[in-house]
Amino acid sequence: MYVPKHFEPSKPVDRLIEEVCFGTLVEYVDGTLYAAHIPLHFDKDRKWAYGHLAKANELAAKWDLGGSENDALFVISGPSAYISSSWYTTEEVPTYNYTAIQVKGTRRLRNRNETDDDLKKLVNYYEQKEPKGLTYDTYSPETLLQSKGVVGFSLEIKSIKAIEKLSQNRKEDQESIIKQLENRCPEAQRVAELMNKNL
Repeated sequence: MYVPKHFEPSKPVDRLIEEVCFGTLVEYVDGTLYAAHIPLHFDKDRKWAYGHLAKANELAAKWDLGGSENDALFVISGPSAYISSSWYTTEEVPTYNYTAIQVKGTRRLRNRNETDDDLKKLVNYYEQKEPKGLTYDTYSPETLLQSKGVVGFSLEIKSIKAIEKLSQNRKEDQESIIKQLENRCPEAQRVAELMNKNL
């Protein structure tokens, strides 16, 4: 990932990753690129992450043919918004503001017991926040049988890179850009919120 100096995150990159993040897992297998859109559950130190795919997923099918370990990339895309050059005080090309994180590591398959434990942690992470949440242990045997249809994996994290491109290089235009974004779609408004935090 190319990250110009002025777009480097203000926080350590590992602190930008939530405990659970939704993103895109990318692997190159047998001469073909595969991508899967999934949540990953990260450990506290951001050294490992855990996830699962449906066995019917084409990438999981490749794992079943002997791909027990492989290099992998997990991409977490934050909000993005078009920035019009008409919002600048002086003429300049338009651009996009956005945030993104790239996590690289080694993907390894998990056994059945490990996968069940990972599923339990993921479900309970979300369900504990619900007023009438159902923990993994309260599911019926029939519901739990569905877990047999997934393949679990771990990602041993080798590197994390992040970018926060929020017009840091245009100090004189930031307030104007924020004002414009605040009157646009919800995603653009989220970019405005991030820009406000960085003023």
